[in-house]
Amino acid sequence: MGKKQHSKDRMFITSTEWKTEWGGAKSRDLKTPFKRLPYYCCALTFTPFEDAVCTKEGHVFDILNIIPYVTKFKRNPVTGKPLAIKDLVKIQFHKNADGEYQCPVLHKVFTEFTHIVAIKTTGNVFSYEAIRELNIKSKNWKELLTDEPFTRDDIITIQDPNNLDAKVLSEFDHVKKEVDLDSDELKQLREDPAYGINMSGDTKRILQELGTEKGRDIASSGGGGDKTQREHAAAVAALKAAKKRAQENPEEEEKKLPPKPAPLSIVDIASAAINGRSAAATLAGSAEKTAAHVAAHTAGSLAPVSSRLVKSKYTSGAASRSFTSTSYDPVTKNEFEYVQAERNPKKKGYVRMHTSLGDLNIELHCDITPRACENFITLCERGYYDNVIFHRSIKNFMIQGGDPTGTGRGGESIWGKPFKDELNSKNSKKKRRKQLRRLLQNPLMSMTMLRNSAAGIVIPAQVWRLRHMVPVSVSI
Repeated sequence: MGKKQHSKDRMFITSTEWKTEWGGAKSRDLKTPFKRLPYYCCALTFTPFEDAVCTKEGHVFDILNIIPYVTKFKRNPVTGKPLAIKDLVKIQFHKNADGEYQCPVLHKVFTEFTHIVAIKTTGNVFSYEAIRELNIKSKNWKELLTDEPFTRDDIITIQDPNNLDAKVLSEFDHVKKEVDLDSDELKQLREDPAYGINMSGDTKRILQELGTEKGRDIASSGGGGDKTQREHAAAVAALKAAKKRAQENPEEEEKKLPPKPAPLSIVDIASAAINGRSAAATLAGSAEKTAAHVAAHTAGSLAPVSSRLVKSKYTSGAASRSFTSTSYDPVTKNEFEYVQAERNPKKKGYVRMHTSLGDLNIELHCDITPRACENFITLCERGYYDNVIFHRSIKNFMIQGGDPTGTGRGGESIWGKPFKDELNSKNSKKKRRKQLRRLLQNPLMSMTMLRNSAAGIVIPAQVWRLRHMVPVSVSI
């Protein structure tokens, strides 16, 4: 009761009532979501382009996709206006070290918010900021990379973040008309794989057999001709027979297996850890070690065990060279360079050389000249010095050998070429003389120097009437 009891009795409904109670509200899910074409995608296939071309309106296409379309329909797939192949402009995007598209002048990475333009006369792509500051404002109408002249009309806008309507996918002409992008040639190629290929009758027969039962049988038998297929079938039959015998008589098959290697001891594992190799390698024979060592050297894949990356006191120089040269990517942080450093072994090496007149016990200074010692040891493992004469003998000084030609001018190192001299303060003249006096007082001979030019050996000796002494073998 009261004056305002009928104040809500209206002869109309409000907009809120219409939306909520009378079904006037439209579902937001029914609206077509806004989709914008990225600048790095072809406007025809919507996939990233490889070889980019564009029109004067700035529509970018992949040249492999747009040429068949223009040849067939004679129009622009975005606007629907007439288009000829000669109207397409080849453009060049530039990438940084990370593979991202960037401006070649400002080195700014392109994003969806970058104003990107291309120069029609050269095809180079820049950010609009570089063109505006360095060309338009300064009235310098020369291309920034090639110095070729151009006009304002030659500037093609690839992407303008303030004009999004030009990149709406739903407004493209080929999307509205639902144009079939597959050309007749692609359809024929799907139907006939040999379309457009000049081939012989045998090749056509092989292509026709692909995917058939006969083709699968040939593939399972290893392919090839009839003889190869028969040999492969015989090998498969023999393998199946061997497996069957192994299942029926497992005890007899185990007897045919090679003996298992001896188990690894604690000494083997410790030795492998010290020398930087696998524990299994310690049990390998000398022939296997030599073959593996030489094969690794020949392939160039033998890395020094004692090498490691060490931080250098010098920087890599990337910041300075990027500052002085525009051909390098800009680097703003100095980083130290890491170099490969080798740590010499701390132990000596010992070799016993069996000659026709007795044995020579040789000490190798692996801690001073590691590469020369490695060269000598590897050649010893290969039997390089077996039955090679000492071609040079100087009384009270030394004997020299190791040259298979017997002249002192032949021979070759394990690397196939001379290696650098290993100069060390421990090899000073006074110290070598002291070592030589000590050795001359010792009845055992020792090696104090290895020639690095070839495979020769130079040994100081006490008695040098051994001109015809020949090394029969070497044990390490």
